Amino acid sequence: MSQAEIRALEDAGRTAMAWSTDGYDGRTHYGDVLKAVLPATILLAIATVLLLTIL
Repeated sequence: MSQAEIRALEDAGRTAMAWSTDGYDGRTHYGDVLKAVLPATILLAIATVLLLTIL
């Protein structure tokens, strides 16, 4: 199997996992991280409150 075929298979696998082989674009994406972390934090806070009310 050639290097190009191996790379094509790896890229296909990354595409299925929503991973891109594009290079780093040089920008920080703090807004995107915040959009992902904020809902998770809110859900964890709600779960903690619910668990503490049970005890």
